[in-house]
Amino acid sequence: MTMRLNERGQIGIPKPIRDSDHLCAGDAFNLVRLTPGHYLLSKHQEPAGHFTVAAGADGLPVIRVASGVITSEQVKYLESQTQSVHS
Repeated sequence: MTMRLNERGQIGIPKPIRDSDHLCAGDAFNLVRLTPGHYLLSKHQEPAGHFTVAAGADGLPVIRVASGVITSEQVKYLESQTQSVHS
């Protein structure tokens, strides 16, 4: 798959890959220069237990957890954050 560097120095990830890997705006990546002209791009893995809240395609919040598990402590934290916003 060929991609081009744009005038701002950015390379876009094609939509089929973004969709199949569930990538969205705000996801972090690591770029390693292996040799001149050869690079390794990998998605940054959040530490276990860390979560992010992002907007889904429909505008609703999506909770993403690197470990795939949301703990009760994380739920309590999220509830405390939403209660202060909606009170």
